[in-house]
Amino acid sequence: MRRLAIITLTAAVAAGCGSTRHASLTTAAKPKPPPAGLRIGVVGPLAVAVPGAVAEHGTLAHVSGDALVLVDAAVAGVARVAAAANHHPATHFALVGGSTKGFHRPNLVGLVVREEQAAQLAGVVAGFVADEQGGAAARVAWVGPQERMLAAAYAGGVHRSLPTAGVLYAWSKRIPARCKEAALGAIARGAVVVTAHRGLCADAVAVAAHQQNHVALSVADFELPGVPATILVRDAVAGVYHGGEDLVFGATSGAIGVRRLDSRISMATALRARAAAQELASGLPPSG
Repeated sequence: MRRLAIITLTAAVAAGCGSTRHASLTTAAKPKPPPAGLRIGVVGPLAVAVPGAVAEHGTLAHVSGDALVLVDAAVAGVARVAAAANHHPATHFALVGGSTKGFHRPNLVGLVVREEQAAQLAGVVAGFVADEQGGAAARVAWVGPQERMLAAAYAGGVHRSLPTAGVLYAWSKRIPARCKEAALGAIARGAVVVTAHRGLCADAVAVAAHQQNHVALSVADFELPGVPATILVRDAVAGVYHGGEDLVFGATSGAIGVRRLDSRISMATALRARAAAQELASGLPPSG
């Protein structure tokens, strides 16, 4: 029995050695190489997909070593991006949706979207909503700081789609609480749609409108910053970089359109809004 036990133990040890030897011969999976292509840093909620480019999302500090860095103007201001351009002269930076006026750098470009065209389209859509909800004599409102050029473009769009509509102006400081208060005041005066420029003021206006089950619009709802960003990346993949200037993009370049709409807008009105955006992109004045 003792001899049998020794034989059994020897076999077990041998089996264990064989298992160990087998494990040592197993080749570990090699890490995949990084995708090939031009490295593009993206700061903010921009979506860019261009053949030959590899997008990397992160903070400005994290991606500043990439060949090209796209920065959403809503995330970082021009002074901060210009400072990054100073510290990384081999990297090209683009401020998407903002101007670099006063901060021109050879490796910094501004991608400016024509806000007055976006405001006009917002007005056209407001007119559609007003016609559906309040009839020919319905009222809409522009809420926020006295940006008279944008407000005038908005009113022009409203009267293009609903000539008899009334346009109210609820001026306020760019403080969210003041914007909300102004929006509620406009609604109390009969506005069925309230529209603001962008940012926290526009967010506060939307809260006020939705509390009253009304439609809220923002100029930013009709801007497509991904379009100029994509054009710039395509140029970079081809070896062409821009700097020291602002590039302006409007409706005919595809930078103005319907990005999002208030969920309270009907499907029929949403279709009219997209048709108007297509007319504007074709160089035609948006109609009803």
